[in-house]
Amino acid sequence: MQELRFDDIRFTTAIGSDQTWLRRALGGHELSVQLAVGVSPFAEAGKILALEAELFGFGSTPAQRSRLGRVTANLAYTPVVTRHQVNLVFPLTSLQVHAIEEARTGDVRFEIDLNATLPQAAGYPGCAQTTEYITLAKSTWEQQIAQLGPSAAFEMAVPFPLGDPQRAEVGRLLREAQRLLTTGEVRASILEIRRALEWIQHNVDWDRPGSKKLASQCNQSERWWRIQDALYSQTSGAMHNDPVTKDFLYDRAEAETLLAMTAALLRNVPDLTPVIPAHHRLKRGAAHLGATGPARLGLGGVPLADDHKNDEDQDHEPADEAGETRTV
Repeated sequence: MQELRFDDIRFTTAIGSDQTWLRRALGGHELSVQLAVGVSPFAEAGKILALEAELFGFGSTPAQRSRLGRVTANLAYTPVVTRHQVNLVFPLTSLQVHAIEEARTGDVRFEIDLNATLPQAAGYPGCAQTTEYITLAKSTWEQQIAQLGPSAAFEMAVPFPLGDPQRAEVGRLLREAQRLLTTGEVRASILEIRRALEWIQHNVDWDRPGSKKLASQCNQSERWWRIQDALYSQTSGAMHNDPVTKDFLYDRAEAETLLAMTAALLRNVPDLTPVIPAHHRLKRGAAHLGATGPARLGLGGVPLADDHKNDEDQDHEPADEAGETRTV
């Protein structure tokens, strides 16, 4: 409990960790803090207490305090009501939430610097600054992060066009991978990344070089295929327990690297918006004259009526000839 001292009146302030919530907001997030304000008895009524609150978080170094936001609030107080509740709401971006998550090693700490003035005071209107300390338990913070859902994903510099629902769906896979990283589920996160790479494999027109073809002999299209193939192979190790991969260890940094590389690779997938003549559309995966709409496609862009299944093996079948190329 802290105290705001003025010439003829005093206020007490207190914040409890159970009165602090991280919530989703339009286009971002917000940290809501309930500040309890106690008013000492006084004779005159109709006064205003003006509050300015600055929120600080901490980096990997305990003494490294960084400003996250600032809000102001006005409290109208009377001699009848001696205890008030002030709701302080601090907007936070996804990048700020991600930085807080990256820096913590367990519990999450915040500090709030409070500056108060009495605009209607007869004497000096200011008082000394006070600091409130907030500690959120590890389990509480992780639960609040989980409730944010995909909105807690960190911002990636990769566009997901609003008019391309298929690409938007693979984008949701990547955001789910980031959410799983937040809760420490590294292998589950890599599984979502692998699913995104499978989608990329089925939606690119890159040439697939034979296994015997040297890297220096590959054309531009074949090199893009090998880039995604190497990423897919790296993610597949987390899903297998064979003699080669059983001792593979994956940490958060490696999963984040795979996530960022896959997101960047998605940018190079060709536009998937189909151009279908009005008189000749697809129905259930087959061409039909007079069909009323396009076929319903699954995650891999494959019609739902098709029996095609993704290859779950870590290794791909090599080409028969050294110079053979294949197109997905």
